[in-house]
Amino acid sequence: MSPFRWFISAIPRSPKRKGLLMHLYYVWQEAFTPVGHAAAALMMFSMFAGVVPGFWAAWVFCGLDFMYFLALVPSLFMTARKSKFKASDIAVRNVYEGEIATVRLHVYAEDKLNAVSLGCFRMDSSLKCVESELAMIAKGESAKLSCKMQTKKRGAFEIPKVAVILPEICGALRYAAKAGKAELLVFPRPLRVSSFPFLISGASGVVFAPLLMPSLTRGMNFVGVREYREGDALRDLHHKAFARYGKPFTKEFETERGAGAILVLDVTARNLREKSSVEMLIRLAAGIGLWLLERKALGRFFIGDDEISLVQADHGESFLEALARIPPASFLITRGRGAASENVPKRWSPAARPLGPVLRVGLFATDDPLVHKQVVLESHSMAADELKAAVSDDVLAINAKLLERSFEKSRDTEVSL
Repeated sequence: MSPFRWFISAIPRSPKRKGLLMHLYYVWQEAFTPVGHAAAALMMFSMFAGVVPGFWAAWVFCGLDFMYFLALVPSLFMTARKSKFKASDIAVRNVYEGEIATVRLHVYAEDKLNAVSLGCFRMDSSLKCVESELAMIAKGESAKLSCKMQTKKRGAFEIPKVAVILPEICGALRYAAKAGKAELLVFPRPLRVSSFPFLISGASGVVFAPLLMPSLTRGMNFVGVREYREGDALRDLHHKAFARYGKPFTKEFETERGAGAILVLDVTARNLREKSSVEMLIRLAAGIGLWLLERKALGRFFIGDDEISLVQADHGESFLEALARIPPASFLITRGRGAASENVPKRWSPAARPLGPVLRVGLFATDDPLVHKQVVLESHSMAADELKAAVSDDVLAINAKLLERSFEKSRDTEVSL
């Protein structure tokens, strides 16, 4: 493995400060329209073609193209940069991975804007911006511009430059005026948990069972009506809603169950194979957490030893936001003294001892007295003793490869745990 580790260590890291080539790429992306890209490419092609002896016509095209760009420079300063406007209220709609996000901006025209659009630049390569259509805004009026953002993976992405784009009069160059910056949260697409019998199975399931029985922990104040779920008491059926809609509904009361279950997500990965399963582990944890939140049985949530504050009234958005902010697994070997101890398995050690039952979700099983049940996304690199522990009543092992295949076939994958 030493040559392989040397190869991984030899991969160059991205610089912390952007150099000259990166800034030239920004100019190419922001200051040129498709017409300008074609004209610049033609000039470069003519320069290379002019190297051929006797092919003097290439230099003629190169010279004409160069003169064309020289004529565009004063035009850029006379048209786009003279336009006056005010931009405010940048709004970004957070989405799930694979969906299209929307970035909105409010623009007020101090002078007439004959053509203006909205775009985002200098962001992560996994995001692809589709600029808005050109719009005309009269003097003294305002308009709301919106552009689309195609997402591929989960994460908290910074959009360093949300720009109002003003094309120059010839259509080859444009001026991307920075209106501000924004942050886009891409939530992990959760695996839908259809049923969870493992949670109440075995001796350790006794502590979770009362949390999933609303009839035993309900209050006296009536809140509303929801669709019937397996395990609801028959005495809570809402007969009028049943007669009207033809399907069972259950009365919902204020809960008095206390702290609730504690969900612990451990994203520690010990090798490259486990690192490749981190994203699927986060999707599985998202499905389990939303399943518990839907039943109002999730009291506290931990990512490692760090507790995440949950807002019960936001329908799980604070829970998904915490998952989106988990840094992606790095496949490169980190240099430094602490690199050898980063992926060493550790016991869960919260600041305060938990009062409710603990459910841990991770890539391998651990022997922790604070944890009642564990859901493990197993890989082929699990040791023999870990596989033996995975068949117990307290540890549920799920094959990572099979789960990934089913997820790729259907984005709305349902699992029974």
